[in-house]
Amino acid sequence: MRARFTPKQVREYLEIEKMKFHRAVVKVLSKAGKKFVRLARGKRASEGGFNDVTGNLRSSIAFAVIYRGKIMASDYASNGTAEGKNQAKRLISEMKSQFSEGYALLAVAGMDYATKVESKGKDVISGSSLIVEEMLRTAIDRLKNDYK
Repeated sequence: MRARFTPKQVREYLEIEKMKFHRAVVKVLSKAGKKFVRLARGKRASEGGFNDVTGNLRSSIAFAVIYRGKIMASDYASNGTAEGKNQAKRLISEMKSQFSEGYALLAVAGMDYATKVESKGKDVISGSSLIVEEMLRTAIDRLKNDYK
């Protein structure tokens, strides 16, 4: 005997599977973003990081998971300076519109002088980005296998 499904049942099943996939992707990207933030904010000058005199630069390190231009998850400094947090929010807000299709993980240092600090050999976010990039490659491969 063959199983018979109505078009409505097929659509409902596909919607459920699509939502499961969506949640899985957001979860993977969020996990990577949280690791990025933890590593980048946690690196001190003695470890190759930077001295954060005002607290603004460390507070401006943040991430956001974007889906079709909308923020699905994010982490802005909760105990840092308002200036740093606001600059991270501003930058992510500007960048998110570039991702109107699909998913994106935005990982930023929102202060405009972050690149200058990096150019002096201090690790603001570059080291954390490389670690998380490798983590994401593995996680995406796993997702591909789970949703073949």
